[in-house]
Amino acid sequence: MKKAIILLTLTLCAVPGLAQQGAAKAAKQAKSKQAAPLPADAPSREEVLKLFEMLQISKTMEIAIQAAKQQSFEMAEQMIEERAPDATPEQKKQMREMIDEIMGQALGPAAIKEMLEATVPVYQRHLSKNDLQAMMAFYSSPVGQKVLREQPAMVQESMQAASGIQQRIARSIYMKIDERMEKMMESGKEEKKP
Repeated sequence: MKKAIILLTLTLCAVPGLAQQGAAKAAKQAKSKQAAPLPADAPSREEVLKLFEMLQISKTMEIAIQAAKQQSFEMAEQMIEERAPDATPEQKKQMREMIDEIMGQALGPAAIKEMLEATVPVYQRHLSKNDLQAMMAFYSSPVGQKVLREQPAMVQESMQAASGIQQRIARSIYMKIDERMEKMMESGKEEKKP
């Protein structure tokens, strides 16, 4: 049981760390692009934020995060059942609380706001004021409003549809990590023998 919990904890802690390394590299590249002057017809920061608000990006991100949390809970419970079928309800509860805490710290409201702020210059570089106005006109139209209304459900349903695939991939990754850790532990024991 301890081995399964340690493996899951390492995986849950390592993945955000690897993502942060990737994010740090992307942020460095983005900063160098941000330093470049914006096109003359770039929308203002406020105009981009208004588009984000209209598109309900924060709400969509929160739904995606909640779905990811749920998938993490399900994968953790499945992994415990497979590797430690005698796990107590208290141990399962501790795993759920740990995942909730880690995800909450990594993907809370402050993180969402930071991600949106980091995205503003991207929109400014790739969209003109006219592009932004056309998008806002579309999303103000009846079809655009329908897309906005339906988007949270579409995101949630898409994540549910992909959930089984993601779980299969994650299970395969966990199994490979577990196998390699076993080999490392065994080779480490052999090296210590006189």
